[in-house]
Amino acid sequence: MNRSRLLRTLGGFLIAAFFVFLAFRGISFKSLLHDALQANFFILVITVTVVLFSHFLRALRWRVILKEIKSEVSLIDAWGSIMVGYLLNNFVPRLGELVRAYTTGKLEKTTVSGVFGTIVLERLFDMLSAGILFGVALATYNAEIVKAFPILRWGGIFLIACSLAMGAVLYAAATMKTANDLLMKFIAFVVPKRFSKKVGEIVGSFLSPFSILHSPKSLVSVTFYTALIWVVYIFTIYIPFFAFKTMSSLTFYDSFIITMITSIAWTLPSPGGLGVYHLLVSQALIRFFAVSPDEALAFATLTHLFGYVAITIVGTVFAFIFTQRLKIHSVRKLLEDEEKK
Repeated sequence: MNRSRLLRTLGGFLIAAFFVFLAFRGISFKSLLHDALQANFFILVITVTVVLFSHFLRALRWRVILKEIKSEVSLIDAWGSIMVGYLLNNFVPRLGELVRAYTTGKLEKTTVSGVFGTIVLERLFDMLSAGILFGVALATYNAEIVKAFPILRWGGIFLIACSLAMGAVLYAAATMKTANDLLMKFIAFVVPKRFSKKVGEIVGSFLSPFSILHSPKSLVSVTFYTALIWVVYIFTIYIPFFAFKTMSSLTFYDSFIITMITSIAWTLPSPGGLGVYHLLVSQALIRFFAVSPDEALAFATLTHLFGYVAITIVGTVFAFIFTQRLKIHSVRKLLEDEEKK
């Protein structure tokens, strides 16, 4: 493991440890275990299938974006790459996106930089949609959210501002010939001559997926899948309510509010949202819906654990399949190859 990844891993687990401490501070582990064992595990298993389905929907959306660099991409390869990415993010934050781009590029015999551009574009759609939905949550639960989590008001505004600014810059660079030419001239100016052509090709390949912004049909498809993904995400919080007797009266809209608050958990560099998810979910249940601290944390712990294990298992299966297809003898070798890129 190189120094950069080692530091990133250690930093991620330190963040996770800090938030785990905050989440479990003052909790009776005996009561927590009792509440956890009282849960309906069959419902939690159903939730796992919904979680995996949400990632399958992400693959369907990603294929629409990938068409900008390759007309036909295997749905199984796309879904598998996403699962491998989440598997790695469960242990080393942010590494999954890099390996996902590398794996898909090699499997589909297309440019890795182009695939990475599709992932960046995908994240932009996520940020924009999250900003809009977070605005809805603030509009309806503003007093409660700001009182319980004061930083979230400004966090939502910052999220929207950043996504709009980044989207505007990339849109201009990818779709306006003048802006694109200026970018290439800038690269030629600052990059040594012997490297400038190659760097220009990589940047051009990275920006090529953004041509989707000129295709109304593709944009409608991406918007539809994005909305559907968020609905399914909300169900991954709503369905487990029925696994706990005292929470079965909570509504779908209640799960929407919790989903928007906990979406912050996936933006912080904690492996698999560990600790951050536990704190935000449990505190939202406690402060908004008067759920007991032990049961709220049991809910957060079980929903996170079931999802974490499922993603790890499915991601490991796909990692094994892909390493065999790419004639790579281990995931470690795949990571080493990715570092050379």
